[in-house]
Amino acid sequence: MNAWEPTSGDSWGGRPVARRIAEVRVRRRVVVTATVLEARLCIWRGWGAQAFELDDGTGRLTIMFGGLRSVPGMVPGVRCTVEGTALTDERGVVLWNPFYRFEPGEAPVTGVGQAEQVASPG
Repeated sequence: MNAWEPTSGDSWGGRPVARRIAEVRVRRRVVVTATVLEARLCIWRGWGAQAFELDDGTGRLTIMFGGLRSVPGMVPGVRCTVEGTALTDERGVVLWNPFYRFEPGEAPVTGVGQAEQVASPG
């Protein structure tokens, strides 16, 4: 069971917390609730990573989980709240390994739009 609760204050470390993707700024805390639009496997600096594109109606944000081939339940159509510090890379603004929780709502259809799985060697 995950006991994490999103930061509820207006500031974190003396800086404002972005509550909408349109408000996200690099090196600032982000706490947004959004819908997963896309899931994909990618390579980042030679390592596998799972990338998810989120949309909250004000913009899009990429979240990345390094070293993972999948994040159970994180599929297109699911709503989730994520929290992390915004960084930049070749994809633009990214949250790496954010805290997350799924939000109540209609469950997406399993298998539709899921990330392509990479076969394990051996």
